[in-house]
Amino acid sequence: MPRPDVDIAILGGGCAGLSVAVRLALAGRSLLVIEPRAQYVDDRAWSFWRTAPDPFEDCVRASWSRWEVGGPGGAVCRGSAHMRYQTVAAGAVYDRAQSLIADSPLAALSMGTSANDLHKSPDGWRIETDTGTLHANHVIDTRPPRRIPTYGQFFLGREIRTERPVFDPGSVQLMQFRPARSRGVDFVYILPFARDCALVEVTSFAPTSPGRAVFEDWLETEIAGLQPGRFEVLREETGALPMEVGFAEPPQPGVIRMGLGGGAARPSTGYAFTRIQSQADHVAEALRRGAMPRTLRDGLATRFMDRVFLQVLQTMPERGPALFEGLFRNAAPDRLERFLSGSTHPADRLSVMTSLPTLPFLRAALVPA
Repeated sequence: MPRPDVDIAILGGGCAGLSVAVRLALAGRSLLVIEPRAQYVDDRAWSFWRTAPDPFEDCVRASWSRWEVGGPGGAVCRGSAHMRYQTVAAGAVYDRAQSLIADSPLAALSMGTSANDLHKSPDGWRIETDTGTLHANHVIDTRPPRRIPTYGQFFLGREIRTERPVFDPGSVQLMQFRPARSRGVDFVYILPFARDCALVEVTSFAPTSPGRAVFEDWLETEIAGLQPGRFEVLREETGALPMEVGFAEPPQPGVIRMGLGGGAARPSTGYAFTRIQSQADHVAEALRRGAMPRTLRDGLATRFMDRVFLQVLQTMPERGPALFEGLFRNAAPDRLERFLSGSTHPADRLSVMTSLPTLPFLRAALVPA
């Protein structure tokens, strides 16, 4: 085999690909990111509770210490003196990552290039792209999954600037539940950046998306209900996140699989950004030690809890709003937020378990669907 062109080839330059590329570039590793998009645009925002540092902390657009859930029993307001719910703008992440990669003499980003076939030999990898052949010692595959999950989070959101000051910039409307338009649990999510500017998003936890037409009608109804006066749409984001325990695509032997196809989304919530950062830390450290990373890292207890919760949500979607409301109403301060962010501490798990009704979850635990 010819001498490798780079040590590490990263297939896909989305959140996961750029996150691991930045860490490897900062460590002085030789790498190439292969990204099919010809250019990046500010196409989404990633939101999460900050629990650990990462290379994109200066990309945080907004941060909140209060959040609210509105269920059948009324509004539940929570907050924290220690944790912040933060939003990272994709455009800022893309710019930051490109800058750090460009600063490394051994790292590069190939835009407008798609990876097609992978071939393994005793000496490394041959990657066939639409611009030529690349040879590498290691391959990290962060491309979107091809398989369709059995349950997911589907959403359509628009960031708007309004004529009237209709938002409270001090509190995130995390989940405002609505009568179902899908075959699952439907809610509105509002990230307020200012009194006259927010991301308004309609979301379904469901086995399939209700479709673009349903989402557009629903989102337009929600925006009109705010009585915003004239408003301007600044950007739009749409997507689907897997909510399935063990969701991952088996990689080709020897390939490191990351991102949504590598199980990065939390099965019971769809939160992915924090877990992608953890994956990226783990992969970079494993490669430094010369070890093969294990990116699907949820333990048996976590997988069990997520499986039981999702089974109840899927089989009894009409109970979903009350279940989420109960979680946010009854869980001890910070414990639910840490659990949703990936904590496996026994006290955080116990707080979540005792905040939910016993019977449906006991039934789901004893009789898997």
